[in-house]
Amino acid sequence: MRSYKSELCTLLIWVRIEHNTKYKSGEKMREDSFFWESLLAWYSENGRNYFPWRNTNDPYRILIAEFLLQQTHVRKVQDVYEQLLLKYPDISELARAKIESVEEIIAPIGLKYRAERLIKTAGIICSLYDCKIPNDYKELRKLPGIGDYIANAILCYAFDQPVVPIDTNVIRLFSRYFGYTSTNPRPRMDKELASKIRAHFEGMASTRSANLAVLDFAGAVCTAKNPKSLECPLSLRCFDFSERYEF
Repeated sequence: MRSYKSELCTLLIWVRIEHNTKYKSGEKMREDSFFWESLLAWYSENGRNYFPWRNTNDPYRILIAEFLLQQTHVRKVQDVYEQLLLKYPDISELARAKIESVEEIIAPIGLKYRAERLIKTAGIICSLYDCKIPNDYKELRKLPGIGDYIANAILCYAFDQPVVPIDTNVIRLFSRYFGYTSTNPRPRMDKELASKIRAHFEGMASTRSANLAVLDFAGAVCTAKNPKSLECPLSLRCFDFSERYEF
């Protein structure tokens, strides 16, 4: 009986031959079509939409979630997120909060310095923006603790703007699949790489769904260690997969 790996190898070779033939015959195929079709199909079945911040576009709730998710495993955040919103249901109440109280709530996920940043950010938003979170990248970047990723995440998930929040998970998936490399010791700071990645999102019906699909797939399949390569629906055209398995 043929092994799964053998079957996958044969199928990979067949797909590549067909793909090249289409190009030679002039039947232009969108470079990203297989990637997005396969990824979004996987996401429709496996997306982590049970997280409460996935089911809202309230800018305040998105801001809270992104602050808490920073440098923290997603599974640890939900209880803290819900407790924080229960005690401070709107941004004006958070702006008046005591640092010690917020630190106590977020203690289980560490990085307690985020408590002070959250309160400062809430205070500035209430004093300068009438307690309404700005929907402008430059204005968001002026706020304490809001860098490029959080600013773009707020614009994407709260305001449905066609922007792409790029973190190490996003970089890992696109670098592996498309074979991108970076000479920057901190790829997250590589503007050229970021531009290449963002180009793949152009024309997407929903950048929000596309972003979430990438995050979930990178977290569940295209993991940093021990990626589930032989189960990956993208493997047929993945640069990294073909290099590692020499198909």
